[in-house]
Amino acid sequence: MPGTYFGPYNEQYSSYAHGGNANLGRYPLGHTLILPDGREYKFTLNDGTVEVAGSLYQSVAPVTGHTNVVSAAAAIGATAISGTMSATAAAVDIYSEGAVHVNDATGEGYSYRIRRAMTAGAAHAAAASTGTLTVNLAAGESVQVALDTTSELTFSRNRYHQATIHGSPPTATLTGVSPGVAAASRFYWSQTKGYAAVLCNLTLLAGLPVQADIATDGAVENYKRRVRTTGTTVLFVTTGLWGVTLSDQDGGALAGLYAIASTNAIAPATYDISGGVAYNAPIVGMCVKANASTEFALIDLNII
Repeated sequence: MPGTYFGPYNEQYSSYAHGGNANLGRYPLGHTLILPDGREYKFTLNDGTVEVAGSLYQSVAPVTGHTNVVSAAAAIGATAISGTMSATAAAVDIYSEGAVHVNDATGEGYSYRIRRAMTAGAAHAAAASTGTLTVNLAAGESVQVALDTTSELTFSRNRYHQATIHGSPPTATLTGVSPGVAAASRFYWSQTKGYAAVLCNLTLLAGLPVQADIATDGAVENYKRRVRTTGTTVLFVTTGLWGVTLSDQDGGALAGLYAIASTNAIAPATYDISGGVAYNAPIVGMCVKANASTEFALIDLNII
């Protein structure tokens, strides 16, 4: 299991080759490095591209064919779980140090950690696009509620397995900022807390939060609240009066804009704009020193 390593300065720039197979590193994925000044990093395996210093990275996006899959029967105490893929093959050990959870029906609500692949295939063998994926659970983990063919499973990679530069907006959980250049398919330390130089898009404001950018891959931008500009829902209209009312999350009115209308009464309707508020763009920290757009600003990271 991941632990904490209090290391010296410059350790954050180290990278490591694979130790035995494509998924085994010197430390477990997500192992924490803390420098003397409190900056924090996570032990991460990058994807097949060279790291870009100062760019924001994310985990691999979930695979549709590995979600909501039909489970095979598994008794209480079983240490392996199997599911039938509905699409997309699974390479050997891609779910090493990841998780399988029961998302619906019998056994729902339970999550199990998948074994670390100390040798190739120890977590699981490869599975064809419509084949069966059988994952071995981590030591100490076992099925708590017997599974049957009504059970639905979802397989999730370890957050720090084959991290890739974040899409705009991100399509999966953020993993941190690359502190330097590391060759493709290497283990490295991804920064999650403390001061870091990060690529920025548009003008940042010192002292205010920043989020993953929705227009430039790997960059951050000011935290914003965005409201939808299109829709088909009828505005609130009553006899002689029409208008728009903004409400808080509990339905209470915050403000309104009204005018006299000559039309007949129309049934009130609600237009939910919450989906447009910072959509899929999590806050990653606070801007300490703003620099020009497309340059690198100093950000106090707090990626959780």
